Amino acid sequence: MKNMTVTELSEAFGVTRQAMNNRIKKLEEEFLSKNDRGVTVVNEAGIKRLESHYGKVILEDETASDQASDKNAINIDFDKIISQLIQDKNTEIARLSEQIAMKDHQIAEKDKQLDQQQQLTAKALTEREQTLIELEQEKSKSFFAKLFRK
Repeated sequence: MKNMTVTELSEAFGVTRQAMNNRIKKLEEEFLSKNDRGVTVVNEAGIKRLESHYGKVILEDETASDQASDKNAINIDFDKIISQLIQDKNTEIARLSEQIAMKDHQIAEKDKQLDQQQQLTAKALTEREQTLIELEQEKSKSFFAKLFRK
């Protein structure tokens, strides 16, 4: 069993030694005893009563510490899993960013090709119009003008 002195309890609960001594005097005798040096100590049940009074847990039973270590192990495993997932997602984001950059480049190339095609089409239409104008002019010439090409 765990027994603690007034000084140990005051340090654990963060209160003055005098305040702890007054609180211990109010405890029932069943929670108190003397150690081998004759100093008053509080047994585990008394410490539990003080914990409920101060709202602070200073004693952990073995099952609670085992549960805490199990929770820590689970948290560590969970942290590893989360870290791995974050790393995988960051890798995926980088890959998608590269694909987007590649698609942007392809779109820029297609825009350039479309501009060239539009310029060639405009040039061809201009040349066609010029040819039609020349044909009209040729038709309007008389037979002899066509023959002698003036």
